[in-house]
Amino acid sequence: MHDVPGPPPTSPGSGPASGLVPLLREHAAATERRRRPVPVVVEGLAAAGLFGLAVPARHGGAQAGLPDQVRVLAELARGCAATSWTLSIYLTGSWLTGLFPEETAAEVFAVPAARVAVSLSPTGVLSEGPGGLKLSGRWGFNTGVADSHWDVLGAFRPTADGGREHVLVLVPTAALTVHDDWYASGLQGTGSSSVECAELPVPASRVLPFPAGTAVPGGSPDAAPELPRYEVFPLFSTLNTGTPLGIARAAADFLAERAPGRPIAFSAHQDQSLAPLTHRQVGEVDLKLRLAGLLADDLATRTERLAAAHLAHSLTERSTARASAATVAALCREAVDLVASACGASSVRADVPVQRMRRDIQALCLHAALNPDTALELQGQVLLGQTPRTAFL
Repeated sequence: MHDVPGPPPTSPGSGPASGLVPLLREHAAATERRRRPVPVVVEGLAAAGLFGLAVPARHGGAQAGLPDQVRVLAELARGCAATSWTLSIYLTGSWLTGLFPEETAAEVFAVPAARVAVSLSPTGVLSEGPGGLKLSGRWGFNTGVADSHWDVLGAFRPTADGGREHVLVLVPTAALTVHDDWYASGLQGTGSSSVECAELPVPASRVLPFPAGTAVPGGSPDAAPELPRYEVFPLFSTLNTGTPLGIARAAADFLAERAPGRPIAFSAHQDQSLAPLTHRQVGEVDLKLRLAGLLADDLATRTERLAAAHLAHSLTERSTARASAATVAALCREAVDLVASACGASSVRADVPVQRMRRDIQALCLHAALNPDTALELQGQVLLGQTPRTAFL
């Protein structure tokens, strides 16, 4: 594994995000009912400049490093997990857009607070005929698409030797049919709807081979040498840690506010904050959060340092990134479950936010990229010198 000395590049912290937490918390229930962030929340993120967090400086963005992006996502999730997760997808979309040809990226980022959704699974087909390139397909779990300007979609393109190539296609959201089909028990406010198109003309400048190795902005090894060169899956894993961290911290805050003066039903305890069991629960939640935070910080720092040094991850580093992200999510789920248990039966009421936190963290741990069972199995395979049987590395 690499030993890359020195601190990661510095960039704006989570200050603007902290100021938005009360707004997000106020509208979290409405966001869930609407099944996408409410307009005032979208406007708040735009006004705070958070949609430009991962946009390169040469296009007017903040070009924030991964540690700061994770901190922002974690802070926002203290107010609304769905909004945080949606922003994490837009940050991914901003980075991917920077990999397209310069003129394409300039077109996208010319729109203030441009939002780029992402659905990387190659469930579409990019065909080429006399009329040029055309995209057809349907993509699910397309988080944030209804409020996006562009969408990066995965597709297979037939090759001359009879095979197929995984490509990414950048499409204006207005050219897609967005199906209002996102009804979920957790993270319902992410608006992760399906999209569809048929025979949609696509300029060649909006097609990118799926990034491999250290991805280079602009597609040329000589392009933007000042920018870090991330690898796709370690970057995704790193960003995936922010939202679960914020959910668990919000749950811990909720218990600290709820316990004082609250009697524990059918017990002698008239003040939950004085009960020894509560002390143990609060202590365990705190330690799980500390462990998750340390693991997330280590992942973000290492990923940023390797990218800044233009170094590729080893296979072990890539599997460790995925396992680390899944373990962060698992620790956070355990912390939220402890809080929910401590809050008693009344916490299942729809107007008590911990029930939404619990459903949201459960949904995250079922995500293919954050499923602890799958990630740890893969980590064990790699550590035992076996060839991993997945492309998600």
